[in-house]
Amino acid sequence: MINQKPLGLLPRILRKAVAALTLLAASLAVQVSAQESAQESTLGDTVELPQGNNHLQPFASLRYLIVDAERLAPEAVIARRDQFKPLQNPWVDFGKQKGAVWLLVAVQNTSARPGKWMIDIQRPFVDELLVQKRTSGEPPETLLWADRNTPFEDRPVVSQYLVAPLWMEAGERAEILVGLRSSTGSWMPLTFATPERMRTAHMQEARFNWVINGAMVALVIIAIAMGRLVGWPLVTAFAAYVGLSALFVANNEGYLHRFIWPDAMGAYEPANLILLVGMMIAVLQFARLFAGLAKHYPRTNRAVQVLQALLIAVGVSSAFFWQSDTMRWAVFLHVPFVALAYFSTAILAWRSRVLGATPFLAGSAAILFTVATMAAVLLSPGRFPMTVALDYFHATLLFESFAFLVAILVRMLAIQRDLNRSLEAEVNATREKLQLAEALQESRNRYDLARTHAESLRARIAATSHDLQQPLLSLHRGLKDVAARDPEAAGNLEAALAYLQKVTESGLAGSMPKDDDDEERPDQGIETFPARLVLANCAAMFGNEARAAGIEVRTRGSDVNVTTEPVELMRAASNLVSNALKHARATRVLIAVQRREDHLLLKVIDNGIGLDQAQLDRLSAAYAKGEDSTGHGLGLHLVRQFAERPGHGFEMRSAPGRGTCMILRLPRGR
Repeated sequence: MINQKPLGLLPRILRKAVAALTLLAASLAVQVSAQESAQESTLGDTVELPQGNNHLQPFASLRYLIVDAERLAPEAVIARRDQFKPLQNPWVDFGKQKGAVWLLVAVQNTSARPGKWMIDIQRPFVDELLVQKRTSGEPPETLLWADRNTPFEDRPVVSQYLVAPLWMEAGERAEILVGLRSSTGSWMPLTFATPERMRTAHMQEARFNWVINGAMVALVIIAIAMGRLVGWPLVTAFAAYVGLSALFVANNEGYLHRFIWPDAMGAYEPANLILLVGMMIAVLQFARLFAGLAKHYPRTNRAVQVLQALLIAVGVSSAFFWQSDTMRWAVFLHVPFVALAYFSTAILAWRSRVLGATPFLAGSAAILFTVATMAAVLLSPGRFPMTVALDYFHATLLFESFAFLVAILVRMLAIQRDLNRSLEAEVNATREKLQLAEALQESRNRYDLARTHAESLRARIAATSHDLQQPLLSLHRGLKDVAARDPEAAGNLEAALAYLQKVTESGLAGSMPKDDDDEERPDQGIETFPARLVLANCAAMFGNEARAAGIEVRTRGSDVNVTTEPVELMRAASNLVSNALKHARATRVLIAVQRREDHLLLKVIDNGIGLDQAQLDRLSAAYAKGEDSTGHGLGLHLVRQFAERPGHGFEMRSAPGRGTCMILRLPRGR
């Protein structure tokens, strides 16, 4: 028995040892489980990094902490890990914060391979930004640090936005700590994306912004092209507003500092304030000019001018005190007042039936709606995505600019329509004047013939004038039928017939015998007028005849005045053009005016068969005609008579087979 006790105790000791080891293992397992639970509690919801061409915005898994500090101190913030709160809003935006905003999120690479991701902040500028990767048991890795003066080239990823590269091993789990200080707001559209997805997203964003800015530049070019017609002050105000808007978009997106002045990164916010003030001043100036406030609403015009003066003072001050919160508020508080003033001006223009007021009103309504939308986004931070609101703001700027251009186009078309009517009335008056000139020319021809052929030619003039009376009476009767169908055409015909009636009566009176004093040629009034009118009248008078004959008639004018007797000049020019069309056998006729120092030259040039000098001399005589001519042979003779006036001259140049050039020398008007 004694020998058996040791043997009996051995199994009992072994069982106790096994039980102790089991208890120890269970205790270790509980401790490991507790540590893992504590780590999971610390990391919170772990975000699985996207794979392929994808991205992820982990707003639901983010926790945040706002710290009142002038510099970013990550270690002090991590020590307050238990004070981080879950994000309550759909987007990272806490409004304007004086301190720093910290974000914390746990991420994991769930793939079997290591990989690279991009942490895209989607902001071009901040006062200070820090992005750290914190892995358990390892020192923190700073992925990105940038402040207001960090050039684009010094960032780890060169882009218009702040981007931090993130490398994760297969299955690795880590915390991403992001700290932000910014005087322009705390919105931070944090995005985890693969490099391919980030490049695609940034290219799409850049394409969107370049299209908007390119379209706005095109609108400015189109507006400048219309400046001479609608007025340079209006077009200049429009171009200033659209140009400053394009620069405002480019500055917000970082393009100005990335491509234009990379060494002036700190100028982002003052440039934003100055450009915004300039936009408001320009848009108010455009509204004043478009609505004609100075003429129709002088009191409103003075109120808008006072607002512009205040904006100028604020703009100048913002260049020096842009860091002051008071100055920023002074700029931003003017925005709704400018929008309301602009919309009110558009309503006044619409009520006054200003040309183009409807698209002008649409553009002003878009401005007002845009300001209201941006105010709602800024006053309720985190409820709406700021990036989408900014894209909407940029697109609305393009819509506003397009609406304003349409308003200018409507005004231009109306002005063009009025100008066409004026030109049409001028053409009609010119036709009547030409008809009168032709009648006067015929009357003068008869008068000159009467001096040499006495009573025989007087009888012929009287007979011709008498014969015209009956057709005129018939035409007057026929006007009643025309008036019933087309009163406007009847009015034009009545005017033409009145001129013809006057000419006929003048011819009858001229056929009567007169005293020697009465037989003197009446002096015609000398006038100063644009020489291009003669070219236009000739082109209009012979246009149908030239087209019927297949001859191309061109004019080349000059903005120069001529001082002479207009009817005589028109008669001489029309004789030269008529000869070129009827007798030169030409395919092209050019009517041109050339400026000289103290005179000008009116040329009628054809590419016809040409004449030798003997033919030119023979055709210059009165009643000399060409072989196939059916006229009276007085055309060139009358031109030479007109050229005998003081300061006038006439020259003929021609050669067989090389065409003919007829040149009238005329006094130049002042």
